[in-house]
Amino acid sequence: MIELKDWITELKTVKPELSDFITKLESHISDTGFNIAKFEKAVETGLQKKEEEVKKTFTTNAEN
Repeated sequence: MIELKDWITELKTVKPELSDFITKLESHISDTGFNIAKFEKAVETGLQKKEEEVKKTFTTNAEN
């Protein structure tokens, strides 16, 4: 897994615009591999938050 971590470090330097995303992604990578279940849960939680934000925006706009 060392090669993957080296590649990720290099990618953050080469593509600094991806640095924030890659940093968040790194928490799902360990010496044993990529924790898909943890990643999927994080994506699901993030999507639920965005959905709630959109619903609040529609509700606020409809009331005005």
